[in-house]
Amino acid sequence: MLNNNIKIAWRNIIKRKYESLINLLGLLCSITFVMLVGAYVWEVHQVNSQVRNKEQQYILQSQYKQEGFGIPFTSIGALPKALKDEYPQLVANYYRFDGLTCIVSNGQQVFQEATTIGDATLLDMFGFSLFEGNPNTALTKPFSVVITEKAAIKYFGKVDVLGETLEIKNFNGEKHPFNITGVIKASAQNSVMHFNEATKSDFFLPIASETYFGRSIDSWHNPYIVSFIELQKGVSADQLRAPIVDLVKRNTDGKFSANYAPDIKPLTSYFLDDNNGAIRKMISTLFWIAGFVLLMAVINFINISISQNFTRLKEIGIRKVMGSSRIQIIWQLLTEYIITLVVAVTISLPLYILVAPVFEGIFMRKLPALTALPFEFFMFLFLFACIVGLLAGIYPAVKLSSNGILASVKNKFTRNNSKQIVRRVLIFIQFAVAIIILMATIIISKQINLFIDGNLGYNKESLLAVQVPRDWSEQGLKKMETTRDEFRRLPQIASLSLSYEIPGFVGGNTGTLMNSKAEKKVHTQIILSDDQFAQTYQIPVLAGNFFSKNTADNKKNFYVVINKKALHALGFEHAEDAVGQTISLDDAHQHVTISGVTADFIPNSMLEETPALAWIDINKSMQFRYLSFRLKPGNLSSSMSALAEKWKELLPDAPFEYQFMDERIQKLYETELQLQRASQVATIASLLIVSLGIIGLITLSINLRNKEVGVRKVLGASAVHLILLFSKEFYMIFVLALFATIPLSYLLMHIWLQNYSNRIDIDFMTYLLPLGFLTLLLGTLIIGIIYRATRFNPIEKLRDE
Repeated sequence: MLNNNIKIAWRNIIKRKYESLINLLGLLCSITFVMLVGAYVWEVHQVNSQVRNKEQQYILQSQYKQEGFGIPFTSIGALPKALKDEYPQLVANYYRFDGLTCIVSNGQQVFQEATTIGDATLLDMFGFSLFEGNPNTALTKPFSVVITEKAAIKYFGKVDVLGETLEIKNFNGEKHPFNITGVIKASAQNSVMHFNEATKSDFFLPIASETYFGRSIDSWHNPYIVSFIELQKGVSADQLRAPIVDLVKRNTDGKFSANYAPDIKPLTSYFLDDNNGAIRKMISTLFWIAGFVLLMAVINFINISISQNFTRLKEIGIRKVMGSSRIQIIWQLLTEYIITLVVAVTISLPLYILVAPVFEGIFMRKLPALTALPFEFFMFLFLFACIVGLLAGIYPAVKLSSNGILASVKNKFTRNNSKQIVRRVLIFIQFAVAIIILMATIIISKQINLFIDGNLGYNKESLLAVQVPRDWSEQGLKKMETTRDEFRRLPQIASLSLSYEIPGFVGGNTGTLMNSKAEKKVHTQIILSDDQFAQTYQIPVLAGNFFSKNTADNKKNFYVVINKKALHALGFEHAEDAVGQTISLDDAHQHVTISGVTADFIPNSMLEETPALAWIDINKSMQFRYLSFRLKPGNLSSSMSALAEKWKELLPDAPFEYQFMDERIQKLYETELQLQRASQVATIASLLIVSLGIIGLITLSINLRNKEVGVRKVLGASAVHLILLFSKEFYMIFVLALFATIPLSYLLMHIWLQNYSNRIDIDFMTYLLPLGFLTLLLGTLIIGIIYRATRFNPIEKLRDE
């Protein structure tokens, strides 16, 4: 029986090639999109999946009642070791690292590399496998280094590099050879090697080399160390809180311990929960979008199935006359629908391979190959096809099989009017979903455009930043300032600045400014820079000067520059009132003078409110990381060539690795850009599916009323009259969908926009233009389909019995 049903179903699908193709197209769009979303979700869930004992491992972070004591994603350097030593019944192991950016070289190959210096427990604790080397001793000796397979190929062109050396420069400008003691095999992404974008490391140095880099990891006064702990089996994170509080209270000063609280996060879910759960929110949004697209395809499937099976009413009537039961007809039709879904899924597999590179650009993440996906993925996919085929096909199967014998033989539906409500509800849902997706895409795109092209308070055009070699000594700073002045002589350079921070990387240094006269104080983010920072970034100076123009005066006196938000927080009403005033920095006895006040600008992401800012001259800290160049208008290619040539002349031992500021800004909004691009694809898919749905519904409607159309044409009805006759129902449903979904979409997007401190306003024009386009598209499609479908000889339809 089943075998016969499959044969008959396949013959009917082949017989109606055109109709089956239309039906398949909508299913292919939705199923392929669902597959891509599913592959993305599976891939992000593989992060940390290959880490040994991951269920017992946690990342130790910090919470502070007041700002200025540390940063949330790090912890006190000495804390993990003390926990292991004093509470071995709770803590089985630990690993700590400090992130560095170093110049690594092998002969003529010179690159800036993210490097970590940490405990020797790295390899054994997390189970990272080596091509060669002893994991127990690879990170125990000074001036040794373990690198990844990727780094080995980059520097040596092979992975068999045990015993080779790489030169690594420290922050005093010194070079030293590091012996390669291990090469880590490639594995799934993890939060140890790729803790965040700034510490995505391929080079791992032992804690025994920390003095070479001027670091002190095992210290109770260093709250800037990334820390991992592995608990004993059966121990929960909550059992660790009291010991942590006790250790911090015993080993730090009372002010710090009173403001500190541990924040223990499981490694298994850290990647998904990091950055305020951005990945989880992304997954949730993608599921909703994929669900909407699939729902629209299922509705199409129902409507088009009924439409294309209209010509089989006689066949169904004859089957009933020959003794077929209603159940047999239902199973026959369901078999066809399930086969259609299975065919769609089968075609979607090679289609996935074709479009995956495109979606990798959308998701900004490498998607797994089909062969990398688990067997359960494909089992679920085909089970999904069967279930969707069954659920989507049950209504048309029941509707067609319930038709009366006489009506079926006459190619008519019985009780057709009673079924109109179902058809109208289905098209209403399609219109509503399409409108919601379209409006969400428009608003998301406008918000992302605000991030990328909005007013940041500085000019990002023709602006690039390059990391420079770090020699944080008085001689090193003087040499770099001389190098900066040499670059300034290039005719292609409008201005440039030497600084430790640049937009996108502000917040590592913090401080507290105090105005004792007004009894006001404000926690600020510190920017270490020279006196050219405001000019290079074109940040307006409201009053005073951006530091003294006299370099000797800057070195002798302690000046700061503050932004407008810090100005008001310190109790000053006008910028001119603050210039020349003496305030305190961090300590009531450390006096500084305000030399200037700038306008506010966005130092990092628009996801955050503009903070209070204070600039300190780099001559006070001796620390610097970046040269920022503003290029003059002109030929960009020739300007970059001249800059690269000058760089090679002035800094031959440092790589010229630059990034334009607009590229850096886009990197800050990676998750939002993923959402924008995914919603744009979903919009295209939904409009295509709606178009297919309209084709199915109008075709069904005209097929059901062929004789009526023939009579009207004989009586002189024009094409315009027929178009109005068949389109008014769709426009009424469309208008109803507009009234229902505009308030709903406004509410949903208003809630979504609350995630951002800087956001667009949803105005009348936001809805007018896209909905006008959708109305025009709908009208053009309906008119074209009706005009084409009603161009027949009425005599043929009138004599058809």
